[in-house]
Amino acid sequence: MDNVISLLTQLSDSQVRAFRHTSTMAALKLMTALVDVALTVSINLDNTARQYDSERAKSKDKRAADRLEVLMTKRQELEENMDEIKNMLTYMFKSVFVHRYRDTLPEIRSICMQEIGTWMKKFHQNFLDDSYLKYIGWTLHDKVGDVRLKCLQSLEPLYASEELKGKLELFTSKFKDRIVSMTLDKEFDVAVEAVKLVISILKFHQEILSDKDCEHVYELVYSSHRAVAQAAGEFLNERLFLPDEEAVRDLRTKRGKKRLPNTPLIRDLVQFFIESELHEHGSYLVDSLIESNPMMKDWECMTDLLIEEPGPMEEG
Repeated sequence: MDNVISLLTQLSDSQVRAFRHTSTMAALKLMTALVDVALTVSINLDNTARQYDSERAKSKDKRAADRLEVLMTKRQELEENMDEIKNMLTYMFKSVFVHRYRDTLPEIRSICMQEIGTWMKKFHQNFLDDSYLKYIGWTLHDKVGDVRLKCLQSLEPLYASEELKGKLELFTSKFKDRIVSMTLDKEFDVAVEAVKLVISILKFHQEILSDKDCEHVYELVYSSHRAVAQAAGEFLNERLFLPDEEAVRDLRTKRGKKRLPNTPLIRDLVQFFIESELHEHGSYLVDSLIESNPMMKDWECMTDLLIEEPGPMEEG
């Protein structure tokens, strides 16, 4: 194993692009395989530790000394294996990744960002740390769209996890402005991915996004690129158009007809459209929301709002 790692490390620094690309990819995929092994060892270690503690908790007359010894030996062996794997991962990270994440070849930079995202997702105990996250943060400024895209794709599953959100606070405070600005990226697939990431931040780190940040994304519902507009529509659904049954419980028209659940949402949508002052682009707004929000096809509710006079609990 040491010989393979040594060979790949040396080849990843080759002046020949083909050697450098292939050896870097092989080295990083080997790290991903080692991460899988580390996870298996970690599970076995937890199980062995639990069995050992359970056996040790028994009274002396019920405790099996030979079993305790076997479990202790197995535990020590697994701990040694885990240390060895972690040492290999650290060595390869410092010898290959640290030098290649800023390689002149964008394909190599993309591979680096893709694989580090995999390690963080699978083995977050070891890799989801600011000393590793910073490499993704720095590469968000890459001049090649595909590399920026891989950065965002690596971050998204991390932000979509309730379990991991605490480990992302410092990274988010440092790089949130860059992520929000990427919703206006010249590469449309990067902009779409950036909006998706901002939606995840909204769900799990809502307090970090300012009103100004949100307004940046609101305006994208008027984008001429449909995928960007629809992604921004999803953001609007999460931020502004969440159903609230309490808000309509006592709402009735002037003649006493009960208002439908989507009534306040449609009113908010109309208000949003009026305040946006982009009145010639209403069709873009409708298209951005029509597939993701049921209120856009609630014809009965819209008809009631147009025909029925406001009730005593409603504003005129």
